[in-house]
Amino acid sequence: MSNFKLNIYTPQGVVVSATPCEELTIPTETGIINVLKGHTHLISELGNGVLKVKIGSGQTRHFTIAGGLCKVLGDNVTILAKTSESSESIDQERAKSALSKAESRLATGVASVEQIKFQRKVERAKNRLKIANLK
Repeated sequence: MSNFKLNIYTPQGVVVSATPCEELTIPTETGIINVLKGHTHLISELGNGVLKVKIGSGQTRHFTIAGGLCKVLGDNVTILAKTSESSESIDQERAKSALSKAESRLATGVASVEQIKFQRKVERAKNRLKIANLK
């Protein structure tokens, strides 16, 4: 029996819609938050990391999250992410290639603004590889 519904939206489209959940672990800019039934209303800025969704009956799904906003209101949790992917949809070879490219660009001593950009790419690629093995 679900306690609330999860929606994840990105500029590329809907990742999940009205997915029943019993528990969420959400990466925010200020740390990890855990959402259960009856959670207080909340709006928070998302960080980069892994969103863990407990569906029930021992089932768990994982999604990458890279920036955006999270809203907890009543029995709905809405994630508006810059990017998000489910563990099932990750191409591991593509993620490994992206990680390698971003790490090599960082090693060449890019400008400070570029360095932040490539550090974020490294984080996203590592998160993608982390959850790809959780299928």
